[in-house]
Amino acid sequence: MNARYLAPVLLMAMPGALAAQAGGTPAKAHICLAPSSVETASGTAMQAMQAVRETFSSFLTGPTLEVAPLQSRLPSQAIAEAKAANCPFVLLTTLKQVHKGGGGPSLLGRAAAGAVQGGAQSVGGFASSAGAGVAANATSGAAGAAAQNYGSGTQSKDEMTLSTHLENADGKVLVDMTDKRTAQSNGEDMLTPLVEKAATAVANAVSAPAK
Repeated sequence: MNARYLAPVLLMAMPGALAAQAGGTPAKAHICLAPSSVETASGTAMQAMQAVRETFSSFLTGPTLEVAPLQSRLPSQAIAEAKAANCPFVLLTTLKQVHKGGGGPSLLGRAAAGAVQGGAQSVGGFASSAGAGVAANATSGAAGAAAQNYGSGTQSKDEMTLSTHLENADGKVLVDMTDKRTAQSNGEDMLTPLVEKAATAVANAVSAPAK
């Protein structure tokens, strides 16, 4: 076969990820994100779940990463939902907030004020959806709006604990970590640094070569 025709033929025969890399565009790692299990002040659970989702999504969206929100709240059902969507990674999180300060609003009571509701988004088609860019921009904007309110109700000595669990499609645990912060002052944003640290571990795990 003529050499000038060989490269196109090889590209057609290559898997999608390798072909994307050969074309200069890195293949994205798709992460299915389950609704966070939360233990917060009464009446703030939904706001906490939304704030966690939007913050993780903002950190895990980029040239080589993409997040798809799941709807199932039970871990076993979230894992099954991810498998049904052929998602290679599923991310489970747990957030606990202990309010130790004197009165005042809870940390996450206003954390997601003005944010875009993401719970009804469908997993199917997230990898190639024409609206993926719009959804990513909306998520980023929502996380930015929420970030302005993260610390609005924080009281000095409040405690926040975030647990992060990442599995691949075979059920292998790639990340299993728990981190805690104690507020040093009123109005301190504890959620963003916790999520950033966890998201960094997740990004490193999904980017690591398979063993």
